[in-house]
Amino acid sequence: MALIVAQGRPARSVLQTLSTVATPGTPQPRRRTRAENRDFRRDSLITAAISVVARHDITGATVERICEHAGVSRGLIGHYFDSKEQLLVVALEFQFNRAVRIKYAIAQDTALTPVARLNAMAAASFEPPIYTVDEMSSWQAFTNASRSLPAFRPPIRYAGRALHDLFEPQFRAAAAERRLDINGSRAAFGLVTLLDGLWNSLATGKDNADPEEAIATCQLFIEGCLKPV
Repeated sequence: MALIVAQGRPARSVLQTLSTVATPGTPQPRRRTRAENRDFRRDSLITAAISVVARHDITGATVERICEHAGVSRGLIGHYFDSKEQLLVVALEFQFNRAVRIKYAIAQDTALTPVARLNAMAAASFEPPIYTVDEMSSWQAFTNASRSLPAFRPPIRYAGRALHDLFEPQFRAAAAERRLDINGSRAAFGLVTLLDGLWNSLATGKDNADPEEAIATCQLFIEGCLKPV
């Protein structure tokens, strides 16, 4: 399985390779080959790691729990990953890869206006498959752990840059349609930061917000960036 968020790879190459990235766990219409079976087992470990982290946090994501959730023997992890820590990093990368791939597809939809694309990309952050209980809980666990575990930081940084590079041209195009002169990079940074804050709010429940309110907040931000001064 190709990973598009990796240490040392610039964010621009992330966007250039999005269309070629396979999504783990894709159902096969025919009997799998041996190579496909190996990929399927590896992908099962990745998705199991996300679910276990969501339920038990990073410290509780033991090899035993991950393998039990994936329905495989404990020794199988060693065939695909150098360590449990590497598996967890790959699981975090997969989460971000999927979110960016979905938004990349929206950004390529020429049937939508730039503003509609921005609104749709923002809304996708609060709808399945990006927004689920497991995704939200595991994201919170990974981001919290990144403060003390540096291995989690590169995927988080590169995902943020990839989203910025998706949003910026849409803000520029939307501004051009309205004959406005805005700082597209700053607007993109603001939207990325807003999405992070809203996910944190939803994950912790501190503001009693819901996904619909989060989507509406993003729409207000986008419109605010595109109003004449």
